[in-house]
Amino acid sequence: MNKSARLISNIVYGIGVAIVLLLSCIALFGPNRITNPDAMIPLSWKEQAFIWLSFGTIPMLLACLAVYRFNEIKNSRHKKRNIVIIFLPGFICGACALFIIGLIITGMINSFF
Repeated sequence: MNKSARLISNIVYGIGVAIVLLLSCIALFGPNRITNPDAMIPLSWKEQAFIWLSFGTIPMLLACLAVYRFNEIKNSRHKKRNIVIIFLPGFICGACALFIIGLIITGMINSFF
C-alpha cells in the first residue's frame, strides 16, 4: 500500500481517538453545569459531549476503516482482537448516535399517541 496514505490515515485516526477519549471522559465525569443558561435549550457539559460524540460517528468509522484497510489488519496474527481495538472508538460514537436516534423516534411515537 501507499505509505503516505497509511501515514495520513494513522494520523487522522489518532486525532479521532484522542477526541473520542476526551469527549467520553467529559460525558462520563464532566460537570453538570449549564454552559449557556440563556440558550433556548440549555445543555450541560455532559450532554454536549454526548451530542458531539454522536456527530463524530461517520468520520470516526471512516477513519477506523481506513486504518483497517491501509495497515492490512486482515493479514495479522490476532485479527479479531485488532479489529475490536481499532473499531472501538467508532462503536462508542455509533452507540451515542443510536441512542439519540432512539430518543427522537420514541418522542415521535409518543407525540402520536
